[in-house]
Amino acid sequence: MDNKNRTINIAYCTDANYLEYVAVSIMSIIINNPEQALQFFVFVYDVSEEDIKKLQSASDKIQVINIDKAEIEKYNNDFAIKHLNRSTYMRLAVPRLLKDKVENFIYLDADTLCFDKIEEINNIDIHDVICAVSHDSLNVHDNKHAKRLGLSTNHYFNAGFLYINIANWILNDIENKANTVLFEKGRELPYFDQDALNIAIDGNIKFIDNRWNYLFNWFTDEQRESFFYHQETLPRIIHFTGGRKPWYKEHTGLSQQLYIFYHHFTPWRNTELRSYASRMRPTDYRVYSRQAAKRGDYFSALRWYSKYLKAKFL
Repeated sequence: MDNKNRTINIAYCTDANYLEYVAVSIMSIIINNPEQALQFFVFVYDVSEEDIKKLQSASDKIQVINIDKAEIEKYNNDFAIKHLNRSTYMRLAVPRLLKDKVENFIYLDADTLCFDKIEEINNIDIHDVICAVSHDSLNVHDNKHAKRLGLSTNHYFNAGFLYINIANWILNDIENKANTVLFEKGRELPYFDQDALNIAIDGNIKFIDNRWNYLFNWFTDEQRESFFYHQETLPRIIHFTGGRKPWYKEHTGLSQQLYIFYHHFTPWRNTELRSYASRMRPTDYRVYSRQAAKRGDYFSALRWYSKYLKAKFL
């Protein structure tokens, strides 16, 4: 069987706040893989039936699975990890909830966009590991996070993309191990479930090309406005980590234009971009000021910089 006929299974976890962004990520995969057999499992919590139907109307490849409230709310009494987003726990439960449906699947965060074919994932052998992952740094020898967590390996992965072998995940009890880490050390871990997964899995992984999970902040300012035009280096999946997501209207540029293109193919096509204003920090004002200055829009640059100074020193 060739790769196109071997179904690639992809899972997301979301509440109502990120459902629209999951739809955009899904459509970016479908559009770039028109001949590939695909199946999407979207695990939702606290999402209305109306919104579930809306998501399903985007494609017949999408299956929506409601997470039982008890799966999430059992954590509410634990003070140490009360602040964590509920999608954190959903991600850990997905392999158990999919074990009777598929053998392997890709887990993706909602803040990802696909720009190339993904059929080669079927050539990646994860028979002897828990999952295939990408590094959290462009420098594959950067071991500061591995040292910070006391891992037995020198490598630390980003958990926004995981290609998971379900049997090995369950055999190694990763869900419970990661939850135990969160219960016991939740307040000490700056990257929450990503840190917990690195501790729980501790080296039982296969590192694959960073083009499978390319962090947007790795691009220089120049690359952020040109990456799409260089096919030989274009990542398969770009992961928009950090606060400045392409779905915020203040995040102008190539990435936003591409996001809007994929957004147009979803049932949310007539929904306006949201504002990032209420979430902005001083560093955001400074970034927007610099970007405006590079465009030659000095009035906007001055306006953003004055906001930065006001937020920083008042």
